[in-house]
Amino acid sequence: MDDKVQELRDRLRVAELVLVGLGEEFQYDWNVLLRDARFQEIERETGADERYVWIVPFLQKMILQKGREERWDRAYRALRELLTGKNYFIVSLCIDDYIYGAGVNEERIVTPCGGFRKMQCDDNCAGELTEMPERSFAAVLRYYRKEISLEELEEPVCKKCGKKSRFNQLGVHRYAEEGYLEQWQLYTKWLQGTLNKRLCVLELGAGMEYPGIIRFPFEKIMYYNRKAFLYRVHPQLYQVGEEIADRSRGIAENPVDFLCRLSF
Repeated sequence: MDDKVQELRDRLRVAELVLVGLGEEFQYDWNVLLRDARFQEIERETGADERYVWIVPFLQKMILQKGREERWDRAYRALRELLTGKNYFIVSLCIDDYIYGAGVNEERIVTPCGGFRKMQCDDNCAGELTEMPERSFAAVLRYYRKEISLEELEEPVCKKCGKKSRFNQLGVHRYAEEGYLEQWQLYTKWLQGTLNKRLCVLELGAGMEYPGIIRFPFEKIMYYNRKAFLYRVHPQLYQVGEEIADRSRGIAENPVDFLCRLSF
């Protein structure tokens, strides 16, 4: 065990609270879909026809379910064990939903970028989320297996206005923030109780794609809480500012691999 790993465990042991940020570098590798032979066939079959763009996230969800790599299981298992018995909150930018199967308290998680758990109207006509239509998912799966043709697929639509139904993910036409706002309010309330407490901040793979969600707010927390200590783990953007350098450690490493080394 190297010094960084032991130091983190020691600091977590005495921490009163733990704040975890999972950034884009912690996300599942979407390129696995591009390496899938059947998906390459589908790309050739659909071509530039925008009528079939909607099937891609369904295929992503399918790949997430069947192609999960063991290293992610090890990393999330290590995270769960590190947080056992602690007062914690997790902010995740990942839309792969893996955090929800990690065995941590879902009431202590907020995922402001959404995921594959719910769907919304592309125009967010009513500010409501709906369940994924299992019929659509099953049809795309059958198409992937070459059991039905492309023409037999039917795109899901909003039952209220008839417009396209999308997974509730940042990037849709009018992203329904209702999917995470309640948890975000719990998170901000939790943060209010961290001031002047021994807070261990674990930032895993948060880059500059959405710095206003994890990186910058975490630095602000460090600035105001002199009892806090930050671990910033990122393969490239691991540097910390001079004003918090004495209470931070930058670790140049893939965050998933780093957590795997923390496995008990």
